Amino acid sequence: MPLIIELQGHREEAALSDAARAFFGDFKDLGQGRFEVPADRDFTVLSEVCPPISNEEVRRASRKGASDRFVTVGTRVLEGGKEGISEKVPLHEVRRVLKRQLYHVLSRESGISFPWGTLTGVRPTRIALDLILAKGEDQARRELEDYWYLSPEKADLAVRTARAEEDILSSFQPGDCLLYAGLPFCPSRCLYCSFITQDAGRQEDSLESYVSAVIREAGGILTGDFSGRIRAVYFGGGTPTSLPAGLFRRYLEGVMSRVPDYEGLEKTMEAGRPDTIDREKLTIIREFGFNKLCINPQTMNEATLKRIGRGHTARETVDAFRLARSEGFTDINMDLIAGLPGEDAADFLDSLDQLLALGPESITLHTLAVKKGSYLDRLFTDRDALMPDPELIGAVGEAHGHLLREGYRPYYLYKQKNCRSGLENTGFTRRKPSLYNVGMMSDQVPVVGLGSGSSSKAILEETACRIHNPKDLMLYRDRVEEQILKKRELLSDFFTKAD
Repeated sequence: MPLIIELQGHREEAALSDAARAFFGDFKDLGQGRFEVPADRDFTVLSEVCPPISNEEVRRASRKGASDRFVTVGTRVLEGGKEGISEKVPLHEVRRVLKRQLYHVLSRESGISFPWGTLTGVRPTRIALDLILAKGEDQARRELEDYWYLSPEKADLAVRTARAEEDILSSFQPGDCLLYAGLPFCPSRCLYCSFITQDAGRQEDSLESYVSAVIREAGGILTGDFSGRIRAVYFGGGTPTSLPAGLFRRYLEGVMSRVPDYEGLEKTMEAGRPDTIDREKLTIIREFGFNKLCINPQTMNEATLKRIGRGHTARETVDAFRLARSEGFTDINMDLIAGLPGEDAADFLDSLDQLLALGPESITLHTLAVKKGSYLDRLFTDRDALMPDPELIGAVGEAHGHLLREGYRPYYLYKQKNCRSGLENTGFTRRKPSLYNVGMMSDQVPVVGLGSGSSSKAILEETACRIHNPKDLMLYRDRVEEQILKKRELLSDFFTKAD
């Protein structure tokens, strides 16, 4: 049975689709401002703006972040005479309010509520920070609960994290940027992974040509006339440490020789798969001055590791961590994923206890996202698994409490589509937070992206302008020079304006 959403006076279907998909999944365009969503009964929701507005008007106001023009936004169910919602709002707030109103109506009609309420976007802390700056932390928490429908726990997390992110972002100066180097090879592909990753063991012929292409790209962008100041470098993937040691050294040297070094430059190596870490590679990582290391087990449950295709054991995670400590790494992050197939709350919390016993400086808690293109997506048929699960929500909340008691504090947060229970990914640290993580997720700091599938972005007129490298390895290798020219133009434009 369909739910019909009718738009009058606007065409902001992108904002409404986020809210509708959280409850019902699909969002089908019927034309003429009407959309169909699968539901358990027939009803029609009217979403209207008066006087009518165009997408371009809303887009310009949203980018500016302010508007003197006010419109009336309303949402109501046409059947049954139920009371609707109507608000007079400035033009730059229209998208947020349309989404908020539709969430309220669908939550009332379905009886379902998500921990983050109507904040379904990637960066919910942006709204939290706006409220903090305008009204203070206590009022921000109340408004997040009462107006945006967050649970008390998520409202508090949003306020805490928004403050931490803002403190970090305030350290960036005009002309500062980030550098990302991506290597799309892993020992195996995990069940939940949607990245275009290749099996490094079966792609030996491709590894060297790929590394050469990345080095060529770095040399074409990070030239003598590159005027940006790189504040943080992140080698990710994939798993960079899946390269053979000799090629791994060449990869690091080829890129890092182009990066001006200075005291305080953050350098992070994602050695996510413990089964790719050995003393030789750790020595190479230290030689190039990397001061942050990621060792990401995702779970410490042996049965789950096999189920999701990780190809390593919990013991190997412990051994890799201790080896890294013995090699002098004093700032290590470890990742866990809540809601993995076959795991319950006790399994997840046991994994956290095992990581806490090791004592890494940072722990990032992710929630399982069913991503298009992953093996999990092909197997996934039960949409109810994305609906709010009290056990999973409680386990994540308990994990947060445990981390806080152990001296860890949230410093960055983001959400993804199709996350179980509508939950979030949160980085916790008890030492120095990651500049790269916060800057990358903020869309306030420009990024130079190297490697297949990577994105580069400049911030122009408060908007992130992006250039994406091809995901296909052959296309990437063939188009390196073309991408270099595009990025030089984009980044030159930004740095000219920043100066």
